[in-house]
Amino acid sequence: MKEFTRRMLSIAIPITLQNLVSTGLNLVDNLMVGQLGTTAIAAVGLVNQVVFILNLFTFGASSGAGIFVSQYWGKRDEKSIERTLGHIIYITMGAAMVFFVLLYVFPEGILKIFTSDIEVIRLGTEYARPVAFSTFLTSFSFIMAMALRTVEKARIPLYISLVALSINTVGNYILIFGLGSIPAMGVFGASVATLVARIAEFFIFLYIALRRLTPIRFTLWAFRFDGPFFRRLMKYATPVIFNEFLWSLGVTVYSLVMARMGTEFIAARNISSTIENFGFVIFGGLASATVVMVGSELGRNNFTQARFNARKLIQLTVITAVVTGLMIIVLSRFIVQLYNVSQALKDIVLTVVVIVGLAQPIKMFNAVNIVGILRSGGDTKAAMLMEIFSLWGVGIPLVAIAGLVLKWSLPAVYIVMMVEELVKAILGIWRTKTGKWVRNVVD
Repeated sequence: MKEFTRRMLSIAIPITLQNLVSTGLNLVDNLMVGQLGTTAIAAVGLVNQVVFILNLFTFGASSGAGIFVSQYWGKRDEKSIERTLGHIIYITMGAAMVFFVLLYVFPEGILKIFTSDIEVIRLGTEYARPVAFSTFLTSFSFIMAMALRTVEKARIPLYISLVALSINTVGNYILIFGLGSIPAMGVFGASVATLVARIAEFFIFLYIALRRLTPIRFTLWAFRFDGPFFRRLMKYATPVIFNEFLWSLGVTVYSLVMARMGTEFIAARNISSTIENFGFVIFGGLASATVVMVGSELGRNNFTQARFNARKLIQLTVITAVVTGLMIIVLSRFIVQLYNVSQALKDIVLTVVVIVGLAQPIKMFNAVNIVGILRSGGDTKAAMLMEIFSLWGVGIPLVAIAGLVLKWSLPAVYIVMMVEELVKAILGIWRTKTGKWVRNVVD
């Protein structure tokens, strides 16, 4: 048990700290943009919703690759890890190109899908074009961070995140509001600061990979295309990529419904999501620890230990979620006062945060169970079907009816949205108990 705790903490703590830094500085970023008013918050929020789809696609690709990386790490097969990462980068860079074109060439058209507010579209277009160039950089950095965490080098992404997010925060302060001879650039300045931070992050990760400072490295051999290996990798990765892509589209539909309810609701969702992210701080660490501690044991064919680790990590997740749910409810009372928005909007945000805070144990169980347990054993098709059915078969129809047909308030729509998580939890408990995820996929 001591070894379990030591290993779990060595993985989870650095990732939790990274998430805390990231969430904290993103809050500062959000607050800075928030000083420009409700329209600016809405514009940036809508562009970030498009970026969110790319991030989830990349997360899906990295999670699919992570199945192989974690099990190869259990066998200490570093060459196969390198080959896995080289092949998955083909996929993520292709997706980055698509989103670059959408954000740089067609930002107005994309934003018009969400809103008819001319000022929101204008500001969103300003913000989108510099961010478009960061799509390639972010995709590579995302894969590197996943790989380093999986081989139990989680401190390195933490340090790089500190550097990048610090650059972003300082850049935001200077470029949004102006300093000395540098003029105030508003949301365009926030976008440029984000791009500069992503450039710094990319080059640090690239340096680490090329200098072979960790088990994660890249040579030309890694990018030599291997058809049979690629097909085997994609057999497990494709359901995850498809899962995350459809899930991100579904969440975007949620945002679309709220955007159609009014510009102030876009801003309310953006603010509440930023506060809610504090509840996810610990769970990024727990999910990553689960991937490593379950996946590596499966790679060694140590199935009994894999089951034990999974059970203990789920128990820890649910207990911790109760605490973090209450934490974000309390924190929201202070954070929301820092925004330059109306009191009515603040009251809506506070009510929404209470709802998501109380739902934390269910949401976090779903996150760790699907990402950390089911996917680690290659049970990606079942995980995909559970998520797609819960979101598209239950959540989206209910939210669309509540928000657009019945014209319910935003808090009421959020309550309806949580039905999706409840259905997913019931299906997830059943699937985990079947034990069909307990298998080695790399032998």
